[in-house]
Amino acid sequence: MPAITLPDGSVRSFDGAVTGTQVAAGIGPGLARAALAMVLDGRLVDLATPIAQDAAVRFVTRKDPE
Repeated sequence: MPAITLPDGSVRSFDGAVTGTQVAAGIGPGLARAALAMVLDGRLVDLATPIAQDAAVRFVTRKDPE
């Protein structure tokens, strides 16, 4: 059951492995549309990357320098 920590310090728990796309959609439809990639525990990765364990996630949008 991964716990995903977001930049604001909030934590989202999931019943099983999830992708960045699923996490973004769980936060809101605007973020789901805007997200291009995610920083997963300090590494820039694709939104389709599975997250099966506790992790820190930050979403990258067009507004970000990455």
